[in-house]
Formats: sequence, C-alpha cells, structure tokens
Amino acid sequence: MTGRKKPPTSQDVARLAGVSQSTVSYVLTGSRPISDATRARVEDAIDKLGYHPNSGARTLRSQRSGVIGLMVPEAEADDGVLMVFIGEIAREARRHGYDILLVTAQEGAGGIRRVVRTGVCEALILMELGRFDERVGPVLDSGLPFVTLGKPEEFPQGSVVDLDFEMLGRMIVERAIEERCDRLLLFGAPSRKRERNDVSRFLDGIEDAAGEEELEVVLDTGPLAEVPDRALRLTAPNERTALFGINGVRQVLFAMAATGALVDDTRLFIALSGEDLVDVSPLLASVPQVDPRRVEISELAVRELVRLLQVDGAGPRITLVEPRWVEG
Repeated sequence: MTGRKKPPTSQDVARLAGVSQSTVSYVLTGSRPISDATRARVEDAIDKLGYHPNSGARTLRSQRSGVIGLMVPEAEADDGVLMVFIGEIAREARRHGYDILLVTAQEGAGGIRRVVRTGVCEALILMELGRFDERVGPVLDSGLPFVTLGKPEEFPQGSVVDLDFEMLGRMIVERAIEERCDRLLLFGAPSRKRERNDVSRFLDGIEDAAGEEELEVVLDTGPLAEVPDRALRLTAPNERTALFGINGVRQVLFAMAATGALVDDTRLFIALSGEDLVDVSPLLASVPQVDPRRVEISELAVRELVRLLQVDGAGPRITLVEPRWVEG
C-alpha cells in the first residue's frame, strides 16, 4: 500500500518556477508588482503542481479564535531580554482582546506547521528571524497574517517590526569617534552570528560608518569574562578602545566593574541596555547607554498584527524603530 502523496507547497512552486517563496506569495496576493514573465512562470508552476493555498487557515480572519501564536527563541542566561518581549507582547495583546500561545524556536518549521494544523491561532508573531529563515515558508503556506521581529533578507508577505540595527551600528561608531577612541572592540562573537538578521544589519552599519573614519574595528570571539583584558592588551600607550556588544552586555559590564576597568580611561564601555544602569549600581552612571526600545517594539508588533487582522485591505509594511541614547 502506497502512502498518501503530500500536497504541493509554495516552496515546491518556487523551486519549479525558479523564484523565491516570497515571489510566489506576491503573485498570489498581488501585494507587490511582479513582471509578466515571472508571473507567467509562477502561474504555470501552480497549474502543473496543482497547488492550492491553505484556504482553511485564511478563514480564521472571519472565524476569530482570539489567539496569536508567538514563536520565541531559546532563552539566554545573561539577562531577561526575552521575558521583556514576551511580557510586553502578552500585555499589549490582552489590551486588544487576544491571548498568546508560545511556540519555541527549537521546533522550527515543524512547530509552525503543527500550530497551523491545530487551527488555534489566527495570526503569528515570529521573534529573532534569521536572514534566511526556514520558518517563513510554512507561514506563507498557512495564509495567516504575521509579523516578524527581525528583518529577513527578502521581505515576506508579512509585516516587519524591529530596531534599526544599521542605525545602531552607525551610532556606536560615531560615539567612539567622539570619545577619541582609536578602535572599537565588538564582543559576543558577532562574526560567527552573521546569519542572524540583527547582527548582519548591525555589522553593515558598523562597516559603513567605520569605513569613513580612522577607527579600527575588532570582532572579538573570546570568552566574555576576558573581554576587558583583551581590550587592554590591544590598547597601546596614549590610545583608547571602545567596547560594545549586542549580546553578553551584563557579563562584560560586570567583568569590567570587577577589574576596575570602568574607571580606566583607556577603555570605554558603551552599553546596549533597556534598564537604567544607575539603578543597578551608581558606578555605572558614567557608562554611555543606548536604549534598544524593546517595550515599544513589542507593543508595535502587536498593534501591527491587529491592523493586519482588523483593517480591510491592510498590507504588510516595515517599521524600524530608531535606537536612542539614554540621557544621564
């Protein structure tokens, strides 16, 4: 006895037509202009495969479940960043009459398919999207409206809400120059995480800004606790090194405080932190601090999803929130 043949997906259509999954979605929804030749290839592939979008999932727009699926990344031990996002998204969702169903990123594309099959969620929020993320395909196939916290390489048929990481990179370079630093040490192994969309965009901003200035950029890959010592070894007499990282902020900050490096003028720590560092310790009052605006991003993501769900004809859009310096 032969098994039942799996129905074709938008990924199958994209592969046969020689286009991206996003292009297939654009053809189906008409949300973006597509050339006649490309449209013809996609439509021909659809006909040959007998592909049909998941119309059952689309009906959830009118058959409200009141549940939003939230796919969260694996928690990191260094801070409560993930819980800030989850808490704020849940609170904002409740304000609009929705509950949140958590799905872990470890489940990947399979987790998306499982949640969609249940018919429980009428929309999705995907956190920490990669530049090329396997989860986008199943979401496109589902027909559900969705918002990503993270900007993928190709803009999918869903809205994007995120921090403007390219602007963040430029801001850090400009501050290092203003503070008379000779180099910028980026800790947290950013070179190994460039597949992440936030790290990739941040490094693009760093490289663009640093290319116009005489500022050496060092991509550090060592243990976080040893970052202050490595920065000191890089710093020659009469030089100054700035330190910054998207991740591992607390570990390096505490390591610098423990070694007295925070009061050592040869090293300048620039913090990316959503909390007031003065409340942590008065010793941190002099640390330049960038607010990543996690609360605002969480609230905007929910509001954007509500717009897609409730406004007739609402199309996807990109919203990048500007980072800002915390005034001491």
